[in-house]
Amino acid sequence: MDPLKVLTEVVKAQSFTKAAENLYTSQPSISRDIKRLENDYNVKVFEFKHSKMTLTSDGEKLYQYALQRNYLEQALRQDLKMQNNAVAGDLKLGSSFTFGEYRLSRQLTKLAQMYPELHIHVHLDNSETIVEQIKNNIVDVGIVEKKIQNNAIISTPTAQDEIVLIKKKSSSSNLETCFIREQGSGTRVYQENGLNQLSLNPYLVVINNTSLIKSMVHA
Repeated sequence: MDPLKVLTEVVKAQSFTKAAENLYTSQPSISRDIKRLENDYNVKVFEFKHSKMTLTSDGEKLYQYALQRNYLEQALRQDLKMQNNAVAGDLKLGSSFTFGEYRLSRQLTKLAQMYPELHIHVHLDNSETIVEQIKNNIVDVGIVEKKIQNNAIISTPTAQDEIVLIKKKSSSSNLETCFIREQGSGTRVYQENGLNQLSLNPYLVVINNTSLIKSMVHA
């Protein structure tokens, strides 16, 4: 198996065993391919501290090269498939939970109708995870609700939204409990800002799904 492909899968899975499962091979085979990389380039690829696996500086260089090579290969394949300027190939799209659950289906329907030869793969996660997947070329395009502060990523605002605080009319002005999104969610950032602006300091109940938050408040 291609050692560079193995390297990208190990980094993505953060586990030799999980990478072996994803590549339908054995864990010893994965270890041999990583060892082959180390021997070919005379470097150490991974280091292990307190059972945590991280790339060495040389390993990071190899990983970035593997990502670039994979991108060039995909671009070449897509270019060779292109006929009559048709839009075809694979599009890996990452979206935050909130946008994905409420608005993404409409855009995907239009996209599928416009480009029937385009194969779209969608992954939903919180904003912070989607940003990391863009950085590591796991997804081609990401849609999030938080500001991007990374020079390696090109970002363009596409829409505006508002966030509101909802509670029972009969409840006092002092908010005791508030349902809120998890850390890493783009929505969470604005929820915290809103509570601070209203000088509220409630007990926070963390839920990683906006629909469930609405249902909990309703109940």
